[in-house]
Amino acid sequence: MVYGVLFTHHAERAFTALPQAARIRIEVALEQYSADPFRRHNVRKVRGCPADRPRYRMRIGEYRVTFRIIQDRLIVGVVAVGKKANFQY
Repeated sequence: MVYGVLFTHHAERAFTALPQAARIRIEVALEQYSADPFRRHNVRKVRGCPADRPRYRMRIGEYRVTFRIIQDRLIVGVVAVGKKANFQY
């Protein structure tokens, strides 16, 4: 099953502000993840999140992407995108 990728408004604004090369790398990584989200990728669970709504983070070079998986609607919802130096999980 292929999951769709949706960005929140905040994540979309941060994503469009990134350099084009970084956007392409992030798009490719999200497409690969959404094609098979249960295969081991460079994804970790974010600590301190509620158990009923866990968040995950993906490392893509010096950039980080935080997202949620909505299994009943087959969606990967991107919550935040940014550089590691000033990124908050």
